[in-house]
Amino acid sequence: MAHSSTTSNNIAIQRSPLRYPVSMRETAVVLREARAGALVLSACAIVLAILGLTPGLQGIPEVPLLTAAVLVPVGVCGVSGYRAAQRAGRVRAGAIAGALAGAAGGGVGGLCYLFFGKSAFNVPAGIVLGLIGGAAIAAVGALFGQRAARA
Repeated sequence: MAHSSTTSNNIAIQRSPLRYPVSMRETAVVLREARAGALVLSACAIVLAILGLTPGLQGIPEVPLLTAAVLVPVGVCGVSGYRAAQRAGRVRAGAIAGALAGAAGGGVGGLCYLFFGKSAFNVPAGIVLGLIGGAAIAAVGALFGQRAARA
């Protein structure tokens, strides 16, 4: 369905409506879920970095910190993917939400390492690994979210 408009010379110009590969509603859902996940992951990365990298807190056992460092991102990215897929109705939305949240959390984690005197390589490595891991985990969560939306 084309729209037409006229110019000062009364010549009709045919314009087609804008078409996007992703709906704006889906984009809003993805960004909302990614933002929530990114905030939780960033806060967790900061807390874990302080607890794990501060020299004065070396008495804290590593096993609980490492367990939290693995389980929190898995849970947050999985839930972000689940919620985004359930709301948008597409697995792609969940995977993108988890990828964005994971990349933000990984970037903040890399910046925390940089702040504590570690290599600057941790920042891009955290972003890339967070992006890939977040997308994979969120895609699994999104599959469950889409099934729940159908039921």
